[in-house]
Amino acid sequence: MPRDEKKEKRDAKAATAAPVALAPAPKGKGKVPAVAPEPVEEVKEKKKEKISQKERPRSKKKHTKVKIWKLYQAKDGVLTRKNENCPRCGPGTFLAAFKNRKYCGKCGFGVITTEAKA
Repeated sequence: MPRDEKKEKRDAKAATAAPVALAPAPKGKGKVPAVAPEPVEEVKEKKKEKISQKERPRSKKKHTKVKIWKLYQAKDGVLTRKNENCPRCGPGTFLAAFKNRKYCGKCGFGVITTEAKA
């Protein structure tokens, strides 16, 4: 059955239903229905069809390689490291710098830095 026919049937049922009588409400309140209206039957929608794994769109963002050149700075022909080394792993492993902490992704070492409030 197309959706338009279902909608027409629902509208026809609603039009033929008896109007609800309104009783006066106590002390300045709006009119309140004397009889509760009958609940309208809800139309269940069809579930979405499952798409096979081959037909699904591939994820657009994949893992990216570390851009190692962003971890060093060159001044006057000398390379300097921007981040600190991990004390557990040694030189060659950088600590990731965040707002309030430094973290090693290899061994899980972490240091929380707290700033003194003035």
